[in-house]
Amino acid sequence: MKNLGTFHLRDAILSLVLLCPVSVFAQDGPGGKPEMAAPTPQMAGSMHAQKVRSTSVTVTLGDRSLTLDAAAVAAMPHETVTVINGHTKASEIYTGVPIAAILAKLGLPFEKANEHTLLRTYFVAEGTDGYRVLLSTYETLAAIREKSVIVADSLDGRPLANDGAFKLVIPGDTRPQRWVQNLKSISFKTIE
Repeated sequence: MKNLGTFHLRDAILSLVLLCPVSVFAQDGPGGKPEMAAPTPQMAGSMHAQKVRSTSVTVTLGDRSLTLDAAAVAAMPHETVTVINGHTKASEIYTGVPIAAILAKLGLPFEKANEHTLLRTYFVAEGTDGYRVLLSTYETLAAIREKSVIVADSLDGRPLANDGAFKLVIPGDTRPQRWVQNLKSISFKTIE
């Protein structure tokens, strides 16, 4: 059990390192008093960046990598999910590729032999503006939750507009803070 406690601490530290730029920590200013560092371009990008429309999504798992454009995504299996957007309080119907189909394409399908690996796998999804979220891969699978987490390529039967070619949509989240517009990359990591 000692290793399990270390595992959780290491995960928490890793999550903080991935999601918190170093420059947010206080630095000594004039007179030795702490002050906040100026925002880095990455911080400014994730807070107020001009929207750059995504046109492809790069997916990595270990040494395997795929770059999927609209045609490649359209050729993959699709699912449709109906969600309530917590910002607009409106019902939205998204269609897209479930995370499980992307994992299968990378050689890690959801099957009994891979279940323990999937339990130790997480991913970071990033938008073109630098906005990033961290999710457990296992929690994205329809076999575990009621609906799949998807890389959406359409909303209400039409291609995504301002959200770019792709958007990470997480059904069941009451607030869409973990949804990623203008999705440009998904990086899967497995903890050994």
